[in-house]
This record gives sequence, structure tokens and C-alpha cells, in this order.
Amino acid sequence: MCIHNQSLGLYAILIPVSHWPASQSNMAADFYFVLLFVVFCVHLFICPFTKVEESFNMQATHDILYHGTNIREYDHLEFPGVVPRTFLGPLAVSSFGYPIVMLLKAANTSKLCVQLAVRFCLGLLSLLAFSKFRSSVSLRFGKDVGNFLAVITATQFHFLFYISRPLPNIFALILVLFAFQYWLDHCHSKFIWTSAFAIIIFRSELCILLGLILLLELVTRRLSLLIGFCHAGLAGISALALTVSVDSLFWRRFLWPEGEVLWYNTIQNKSSNWGTSPFLWYFYSVLPRCLLFGLVLVPLGLWRDRRTWTLAAPCVGFVFLYSFLPHKELRFIIYVIPVFNAVAACGLSFINKNEAKWRSFVSLGIKVITCGGLLSNCLVTGLLLLISHNNYPGGVALQRLHKLLENHTEPCHVHISVAAAQTGISRFGEINPLWRYSKTEGLMEGGPEMLVFSHLLTEPPCIRMERSHLLLDKVEGFDRMAFNFKRFPFVFPVMSTKICILERRNWRKPDKERT
Repeated sequence: MCIHNQSLGLYAILIPVSHWPASQSNMAADFYFVLLFVVFCVHLFICPFTKVEESFNMQATHDILYHGTNIREYDHLEFPGVVPRTFLGPLAVSSFGYPIVMLLKAANTSKLCVQLAVRFCLGLLSLLAFSKFRSSVSLRFGKDVGNFLAVITATQFHFLFYISRPLPNIFALILVLFAFQYWLDHCHSKFIWTSAFAIIIFRSELCILLGLILLLELVTRRLSLLIGFCHAGLAGISALALTVSVDSLFWRRFLWPEGEVLWYNTIQNKSSNWGTSPFLWYFYSVLPRCLLFGLVLVPLGLWRDRRTWTLAAPCVGFVFLYSFLPHKELRFIIYVIPVFNAVAACGLSFINKNEAKWRSFVSLGIKVITCGGLLSNCLVTGLLLLISHNNYPGGVALQRLHKLLENHTEPCHVHISVAAAQTGISRFGEINPLWRYSKTEGLMEGGPEMLVFSHLLTEPPCIRMERSHLLLDKVEGFDRMAFNFKRFPFVFPVMSTKICILERRNWRKPDKERT
């Protein structure tokens, strides 16, 4: 392969496409998409279960696929959650994945396979939206920047880990990535419509991020106020009419779900009931964890290409303004990660293009630092993936209970505790149609109502249950990190028992012997 007189740079995977023959450009684009796709699939299959934040959308998707129009059987009517959520995200993913789900049903596969298929479809939609954004970055900043964006993203943990998780933030992320694409391509009408649907249907706080971008376009006169106002009004009315009409049907009352979420979180400020963090937490904790080595490259990208200031400024403003809300979570600002990675990619592109101009020892040092930084990304990602794999003991416990009783024909009545339900159990895990599964809350441990259940998935200790129930198994989960400088890689996850699988002592006896 001819690369003129430049050095090989950052290994073959990092050679920018601008140095390749034109006939290989499409091949390179496919390679970087495949790279992202493979890493995304690794995250999906190593961590197949979901947590409590994903519960509503996971259950809603299950109910749409398995109960259809029989809304009386839907999970949200029994467990509505703190605030209502929209069904439009689950409807879209269910529709997209319906052919795959039908094939899996025809093959009589486990519902857990359907859960994986649903999450795969959501992740694929997210990845396609990211690819559109990356294409626009390539057109505006150069193909090498687009490819470095893919490489940086592939070596980080959080973005590709989250894109298949059925959170409201991820449904919104798909639209936000398209909005970023339209912004970079100067398609203002599409940007406004996409932004309106993301804000009104999924996440109202995006009015800060996308509103700052819109304000920037108005101030720089790339968009006229009249056109912007007309599109914003029509898009807002259309999005509001869609979510109100669909969600009122599913919730059996007239409502705007995201409006109630906005009122609960912002006006009433009740989100702080779920924990608070310091004002600068996003800046000193979340962004460094998400960007890793990319955080070092962001200042370089801002220094070398002034166009990146326009790209990064709304994101910095969004994170700063959103920091005033006391309750903070990483997923709340996940939308800015692709943008900061694009700025970091500009910095990495500068290093690669100018490597041959520097003295040999300087070039070697830069090369070692850059490759070492990307390798450190991979090591941290591997460690975080290991921790996450062991962070869903509830899902593992229900799967293990089915395995323990796979040869037992008598129907079971399983009680799922709050801890188990929050750490991996969804309706997709209820794979035996003859069993009954209960998530009833408020039952007293050791009380007579617990004797109704043949099996319990509960958190330790289970002292009050020892007389009535037999311990079948224990499921361990991640507890904390430990350091051991005598063993590589020096940092290890420490496990502890999270869920106990219990069986009522007289359950296996014939009915006439039970008392």
C-alpha cells in the first residue's frame, strides 16, 4: 500500500483513509463500521440483562410483542413506576425487530433470546444514527477525523455499552445524533423537527443542548428567526399530538408523559430523592470516565481546528447548565460524548498528519503516548466490562433457578424481591409459561404470605426464612474494587453474595404429605 513518504503513524488501523487509493475508501468505511459493530455486540452478549432504569421500556417492549392489543395484561398497569414514560420508543423498536422476533418465536427459542434480539435492534439503530453523524463529521473535518472518531469510540466503554440499553436517554440519543448530523450539514428544518421530537417525546432537558445549538445558528444568521419559529411551532405541535394520542391510549388516561417527568424532576425537584451529586460531578467524574484518553486529545483538537469550538461550545454549556439539577447520572449527558470524541479525533488527526515533520525521537514519543493512550482505553474498557458482567445478579439468579428445576414438572410460584427485580430480571426472563412470577412488594420476611411461594429470589441475609425455606444456591455480584500490586493488572473486582435462591422445604413432597 502506498502512503507516500509519511511514516506508518498509529499502526495500520489508524492510517487515515485520505492516504488510501480512492477505490479503498468504501472498504475503509465498512471496516470502521464493522469495528464499532463488533465491539457493540461484545458489550451486548457479555451483559445481556438490564437494570431498574431500563425496566419500563423493557417490560413495555415485551408486552407489545407478546400481548399486542390486550393492554390489560401490560406490566405498567400493575407497576406504573414513579412517573409515566412514553410507549413510542418500545413501539418503534418492536416494529423494527418484529421480523427477527417472529423467526425466533417460530424456532421456539427462549424469551431471553428475544430480549437479546430487541436490544440488538435498539443498538443497531443507535449505531446507524452514530454512523450518520460520523459521516457528517468526515465531510466537514476530513475522512481521517471520521475514522479516528470511530477508533476512539470503539476503545471507550460507556457509549457502546449504553446504546443497546432501553433507556429514555438512548431513544433520545438516536434522534440527537440525527439532529447533530443535520446541524453539521446545515439542514436546519430537519434539525428542528428531529430536535422537537427528541425533546417533547423522550427527554425534555434536551431543550438546553439543542436549544443552544439553535440559538447559535440564529445568532450567526445561518438560520432566520421566522423560518426557525415556523418549523419549531409545527414540529412541537406534531410531536406533542403524537405522544399524547398514543400514550393516553396505553396509560388509559389523558397525559403527556414527558411533561409529567419534567414537572416531577425540575419543577418539584423530586429527582433529588434518588440521590444528589456535587455541582461539578459531571466535569471531574463522568466526562473523564467516558472519554478516557480522549479527554487529553480534546484540548489539542480545540487548539488546532477552531471549527471545533462551535461543535463543543453547546455541549459544554449543556453540561454546565444541567449541573444545576442536584440529581445526576451519567446517562443524562451521554449525548455529548460523540461530540467530544469528534473534537478528540481532530486532535488525533493533527498528530498523525504532522508525525513525519517532527524529529524522529519526538515522533516516536508521540506515537508511543498515543498508542499507549488508546491501549489504556481498551484495558479500562475490559475491566469495566468485567465489572458490568457481574452486576446483574437478579437476572443470573432467575436463569439459574430455571436451570436447577429444568427436569421438575410441577409448576412453581416464584417471588422476585426488589433487589432481584432491579438487577436484571424482566418479563423476558419469565421463560416457563407454567410458572407464576410475582414482584409483589411490602411482604414481611418470614411472614405467612411468603409461604405461598414455592421459591424466593431474595437478598441476604435470609435468617428469618431458614425454618420455612431451603437454600438452593447463592448468586454473587460485584461488590467493590481491590488493589493487589503483586498481580497484573493490579486491580480486581471483589464479589459478594447478592441474591439467594430459596425453596420452600415441603414443596417437593406429595400434596397429601404437606401440612
